[in-house]
Formats: sequence, structure tokens, C-alpha cells
Amino acid sequence: MKRLCFAIAVGLTGSLIGCGSGTPTDDDDQVQLPPSAVTQIEGLLAEKAARTPAQQKISSQLLYAARGTFANALAPTKDPAKQITSLSQTDARGRVLVDIKGDVSDGQIQALGGVLVGTSTVHHSTRAWLPLDRLEELAGNATVRAIRPALAATTDRAGIPGGHPKFSLGTQAERVAAMQQASELWQGPATLATEPHAFASTGARTSEGVTAHGVERARKQYNVDGTGVTIGVLSDSDDHREQSILTGDLPASTITIPGQDGRPGAGEGTAMMEIVHDMAPGANLVFATAFNGPDVMADNIRRLRFEYHCDVIVDDVIYFFESPYQDDIIAQAVEDVVADGAVYVSSAGNEGNQNDGTSGTWEGDFKDAGTLATLPSGYTIHNFGDKTISDRIEQQGGPLILHWSDPGTLDAPMSSNDYDLFVLDNDLRNVVVAATDLQDGAGMPFEYLGYNLPPGFRVVVARHPNAETRAIRVALFRGELGLSTSGGTYGHSAAANALGAAAVDAAEAAGGEFTAGPTTPVELFSSDGNRRVFYNRDGSPIKADKLTFASNGGEQRLKPDLAGADGVQTTLPPETGLEPFYGTSAAAPHIAAIAGLIKSAVPAATSTQIRNALKTGALDIEGAGTDRDSGAGIAFAPDALKKAGAKAAVFLEQNSVTLTPTGSDAVLPGGSAQLRVQLINNGLAKATAVNATLSSSSPYVTVTQPTSTYPNVFPGATATNPIAFAFTADAATPCGAQLPLSLTINYTGIGPHPTVLPLTVQVGRPGATTVTSFVGSPVAIPDGVPSGVDIPLAVSATGPLASLRFSIDGSACTTDPGATTVGIDHTWVGDLHMTLVSPSGRAVTVIDGAGGAMNFGHNFCQTLIDDAAPSSIQTVTPEMAPFTGWFKPANPLSAFIGEETAGTWTLHVMDSFPADGGNVRAFSLVTSGFSCTP
Repeated sequence: MKRLCFAIAVGLTGSLIGCGSGTPTDDDDQVQLPPSAVTQIEGLLAEKAARTPAQQKISSQLLYAARGTFANALAPTKDPAKQITSLSQTDARGRVLVDIKGDVSDGQIQALGGVLVGTSTVHHSTRAWLPLDRLEELAGNATVRAIRPALAATTDRAGIPGGHPKFSLGTQAERVAAMQQASELWQGPATLATEPHAFASTGARTSEGVTAHGVERARKQYNVDGTGVTIGVLSDSDDHREQSILTGDLPASTITIPGQDGRPGAGEGTAMMEIVHDMAPGANLVFATAFNGPDVMADNIRRLRFEYHCDVIVDDVIYFFESPYQDDIIAQAVEDVVADGAVYVSSAGNEGNQNDGTSGTWEGDFKDAGTLATLPSGYTIHNFGDKTISDRIEQQGGPLILHWSDPGTLDAPMSSNDYDLFVLDNDLRNVVVAATDLQDGAGMPFEYLGYNLPPGFRVVVARHPNAETRAIRVALFRGELGLSTSGGTYGHSAAANALGAAAVDAAEAAGGEFTAGPTTPVELFSSDGNRRVFYNRDGSPIKADKLTFASNGGEQRLKPDLAGADGVQTTLPPETGLEPFYGTSAAAPHIAAIAGLIKSAVPAATSTQIRNALKTGALDIEGAGTDRDSGAGIAFAPDALKKAGAKAAVFLEQNSVTLTPTGSDAVLPGGSAQLRVQLINNGLAKATAVNATLSSSSPYVTVTQPTSTYPNVFPGATATNPIAFAFTADAATPCGAQLPLSLTINYTGIGPHPTVLPLTVQVGRPGATTVTSFVGSPVAIPDGVPSGVDIPLAVSATGPLASLRFSIDGSACTTDPGATTVGIDHTWVGDLHMTLVSPSGRAVTVIDGAGGAMNFGHNFCQTLIDDAAPSSIQTVTPEMAPFTGWFKPANPLSAFIGEETAGTWTLHVMDSFPADGGNVRAFSLVTSGFSCTP
């Protein structure tokens, strides 16, 4: 649902928007700061002017922290809603993590009581833990140019960070809000092996994006799975990679650049690689962390291309300092690998968008608020619009950053126009935090406030009297501003030749493929564009002397470029916040994988041709044509491959099987049968000269009619063998045996052949039914504990299993919390995952978060899980509680057919999120064996 907002002024980048409590009032129309605020700001500016040469090299954030300047504002408050919290990293000894520009040695760091973290000789930078009170001593070194808080980054995932103390999720409203808005801030510290890959996605979980992006269909239409392509992934870490390989959700050939695993972390890189593998299972995967600093991220981008020969590279990281107005070191690395032939995809950000009223960005030219807003020192206060000299924080977020359109990169700071950033209390009387770095020709056009800021505080921007007018950009990460604009996306995802990824909830596809049209929206948090850039990478203006929006300076880049699916499944533990996986972090690897499929299908395609194919083949959503929310639209594999010139292929699959026993209703020991197999061509090319041969590896089977031809099979059409295959079953065949058959198909045409279709014939028919019920005391489901609970059930019926149904019982059905008459009482069934394990150890997940993580419905009661049901338990909605009725399982129970029935079966129940509890009270297994009576 779109939020209702209203335009209050027309700016240079779009309408200024007020939303909700951000509505301008008389209190907002401040044109003059109160005397108390003027005195405090003037005091901070006077201190800035008096800094020694060594102090001028140190970020004001570090100077203020060392002096305790804002200690009162940062002290614990009685009202948690008003608490400002620092995002800075300190170790157990109180040392702070800093980035040093300039060449310093490990010995120098140790002599100051610090610990070296890493050094980049290419970028002349060092990261280290240092005591605050020794920073000035280090800054006195002539080789040191700047000392800043460690340049922080965040990934672009959104969801519920597991176990995060910030969230109190006792009510439905709180949980819904958390799922939609929460995100977690993270800060951190070979030869490729080619192996055969299965054509289809494998593993325990498959991203819903495979179907939603049309990949499932496109892989068949063009006989492509990513083989021959290498895709590089950059994120926080590759935690849980080994487990994903064991479950088949990553290929065994997956590698991580040595020393660049990013551990410990959330494992977001692993989640991204799982998505890529689901989409393009034939592709090789390489991972490198992006969290060891921006210079290391830039190095790793180049390594993925130049050392590991990645055809496609994808990341989901933004470093806060990255310039919106010039390609900095990371964006330059992106352009370098694209120039060498790689396709680069990056998440566009989760900073909201103007159309949905969720923007945390204000962007436009600095505007002097007039004589009443000029300070005694000559500094002037910015007018955000309609004589408003402050912008109120409406939704909590952080950090708060200010950029302006001066040249300067991390390696070559050049800013000479001095702007400062202040946060005041709600009535503008007191400064609570400030950023006042010096820009004197060798500074960064950037001010950073590393705090999580609650609603109600006011943002104020001030300009030095000698500073020229520039475009400015204020951004509150993961928050909202009362006065906001478009332009949420920035940094390397907005590089000219990168593909910036917006996000669309996979649920919009309703289990099928995405559809075009304005009714398919981007996520509320998805960052919008466009992006105006004023400088070339060397710092020269794109348009001489035109450095503002009003002057139409620079160039406009239509960003983001494309949209991809989020809200998809991974195998990551629930506590990581990556199951399900939301955010533009999840969207980017879907787009990257489709780029990999194109490269696999058309190896000669250039990066430019692949980007163009993705855009021209996209499904247009939101505004008609290219728009600032979704770019060209949702990346769509069938159309993108067609646009790229991929060759149509044949793809023959089994459509239906007709088994006709001779003189009986079932295949019995000593009996015979005929077999007709209808094929369907799900490719785009015609199959000619089709023929097939039936065989079996079983000693009980004799194939009496092994061959048949088929008519030509046109795309989308079916064909059945005119001559029936035939076989006999030996008289010694055990009742209940499953006889393996193989149908080998050959044809003329492009596509996978010979194709082998495995078939299984069951000997015998279902016999008598036995119901075995759990009769023990209620079993509590551990709340939010990944290990869950195992509930044994002894089944005495013997023989091979012919059919199995799982029943959650109950005598009287209700949605009352804690009801004792239902089969399972639980107040948020979307958290529950139930797996049935046979005596042999085979496991089938029968309920896997029914209705998704947002299903807050209560209780299962008289719920029959049966393969023959018309609809899946996975598609229920909260309104259907207490979920009484007949449903298909999450995975087929037919996997148990042929297993020995007798023994101890186990129901494993896991609650994936804390704050809701329940009990298993009553369930049954309905089993039947086989009968082979003639």
C-alpha cells in the first residue's frame, strides 16, 4: 500500500515531500535559530577554527569523542525512544577503530598502544585500533594526512535481525513493522575447478525468484544453466558456506579468495551465492568480503575479474562515505572491470523512495536561509524549503551523512568549500551532536555522524562564509526525514556502467512469474534515483563551472537500472535475518544470475550487450518506461535471453505416463504391463526424428518392447509413443517393490540429448489403512530455538509403505492462544517448520513456515496433510486460522513410499523466531501397506 504524502514545494530533484507527522507546521517555519543554539554552534565553530595542524587532520567525531563534547546528549535517557546511540566500534580496552591516510608502520601503531588491522600500500591507508588520547600524537607525524573513524559500510538486506535486542516483537503490529522496516548494520574487519552441474536447481531451498524471473522457463527454452560462466560475489562474509555445500545449495567448486572470507559475519555472501546457484546452477562461484575497508573492496573487485576471471560480479554493500557526485575508488574499480568485459550488479539501497513517502534523503542546492539565519561568524544556515532551516527526523535511522558537490575521492581529497552538519533537539534550542571537519582544499566533501538518531531531532546544515554554493545531499540511513526528496541511490551502484538493483517482493508473483504493469510495486524501502554526477573520476568538472542542480551541471544517470526479487528462501539460520532474505541485497544476485545465463548462452556477448538485453527485456513496472524507482523494470530471463540473441533449444520432458497392467488393476509379481509416455517440449525449437528406448536395471524386469519412435514435437506441444513399451515382472518380485525403468530419448535439434527420464513402477496396490496417534502429554515448542524439538511416534504396522498422510488432530478448533483442544497451539504459525523423519532416517519437511514469515494466524486443528489435496499448506493466509482442512505438504510425502513402515517415526518441530510460543498436542500418521492378491 502506498503511503499518502503531499508536496510542499518544488525542488530541483523533484517535489519536496512531507509524510505523516512530518507535515510542516508553524513550528517548522523557523527562519531564525534561538540564541541558545546560536551560542552553542558558534562555540563549536570557534573550536574548529582554533584547531592545531595535528587536530585538523583528525575527524571532528574523534576529537569530540576524546573530549566528551556531547557526553550529556549521549548519556542514557529515561525514555528509550529518545536515546541516541553511537555506531562507532570500540574494543574491550576502549580503543576506537580508525582509518589512517598516510604511510605508518606496525611499530608506530604498537608504540601508541594500538593494534594494526590491515594496510593497503596501493592506497596508502591503514586500519587500526587506537586509544583516543593518542590520536593527536599520531597526527603529528608528517606522513599522516588524515585520521577518521573506520569508514563504515552496510549491506542492503532488510528483515528481522535474529535476536536483536532493539526489537520488541510481542504484538502483530510490532512484528509487521519490524519485517517491513528493520535492517541490521554490519561493520567489519586458487585455481577454479570445473565440475558437471545438474541442469535443475538442487538443494534444500530454492529461491522463489527462479520462477518469478522466468528463469525456470528460460533455462529450458534456451538450454542454458550458466555453464562456462564464473560469477563473483562480494558481501559481508561467507559464514555457513560449508553447510550450504553439504545440502547441495552451493556447488562443491565454490571458492573464497584466501584471507577474504569476512568471518565472523552474518553469512550474507552465502545467501547471495545460494540465489545465484538456484538461478544459474552451472556457474562457478567465487566470494570475497567487501568489509575490510573501501580500498580492500576496490582491490577485491579487481581481483575477482583479473585473477579469477569472473564474467559477472555482484555486491550488496555501500560505504557511507561514497560520493554521490563523483566516482570514488570503489566506483572506479567497478568501471575498470566493466571496461575489461565484466557485468557488474550492485544493490541500489534500502533508503526508501519519494513516491512511497519513505525517503530518508534530502537533495538539492544549498540555499541561504537569509539574514536572520546568518550566524555572527558569518556562517549561513540552509533553507530546506519554504523558509524551513531544519529537517525533522520522522523515523529512526543512522548514520546521518552530508555530501556536497566538490571534487575529491578517498585517495585524492580536494574539497575547499566548508560545510558542517548539526543535529538539534526538537525545539532547536540545543545542539546534541555535530560534524565539523575542515575542508581547506585537501578535505573530503563529506560530514559523518555515526549515530542512530531517534525521531524528533532536527537536522541543520551550515556553510562557511567563504564557501561557494554547491549541491548538497543529506541522508539518514534506514530512517525518514520530514522533508525529503528522491535520489536515495548513490555510490558505486550508480556508476555509469553498473547495474543498480531495486527490489520487488517475490510474493508479488504469487508463486508464478512476475507481470508487467503499474500494479507491481517496488518495496517501500527500495531506494530511488535518479543520480546526478558533477565530476569525472579525475576530479575535473563534467561541465565547466556548472556544479549545481540549478545550473544543470554534470550528467544525469538513470538509476537504479533494474529490479529483482527479494523475500526469498535461503538455508541460512533464522537468527541471521536472512531467511527469508529481504532487501535490494537479495534483488542484486537475481539480476546477476540472469546476466550469467545470457553470457552462458551467448559467450561472445559483451558487457554492454548483456546490460542492454537485460534492460530491453525487462518487465515494465511502476511508471511507464524507465522510472526512478525500478529503472527499466524487473529483469526477466526469457525476454532478456531473446534480446541477447540466444539460440532456441529443444527441451523434452515427461508430461504424463499411462501404465496399463495386463489382466489386473495393478502390476503384480509374474504380471506384465504396457507403458505409454507422453512427452512435452518446453523448449522453443522443434524436435525431429524423436525416438526412445526403455530399459531397466532391475533383475525382476524383462523389457519385451523396448523401442518406439515419436512424431515431431513442436514447442509447447506434446507427443505420445504410438507403439507401447512393454515389460514383465518376475514371479519372484517382492510385493511392494519399486521397479526402476529408464527411458532414453534422442532427437535432432539443439538441446540436451540423449535425455534420460527415470521412471518407477510400483508392484502391488495400497492395502489396509492404519492410524497411529500421538497420545503423550503436550510437548512445548522451544521459542526461537533453531534446534527445535523431536517427538517420537512408534508405528507397529509392518511392510513397505504404500501411502502416508500426516494429520494434526484436535477435538475442537479455535484460534484462542494456548487452546488445549487443538492439535498444535501457536500464536504465529508462520514461524513453525515441521519435518517428518522415517525409521530409516529419511526426512521430509511437511510444513515450512506455512503462509510465510508474516503468517500470524493461530493454531493448527484437524489439518490433514496429503499429497492428493488441491492446495498447499504453504499458501494459507492468516485469515484462514485455525487452518482446518485438507492440504498438500511443503514437500511430497510420496518420498516415503517403499520404506519399511514399522519403527519409530519422529516429528521435528522448530520455531524460527522468538516472541511466540506453543505446544504440540495431538497428531497422527495414517499409513497403508501393499496388497498383491491377484
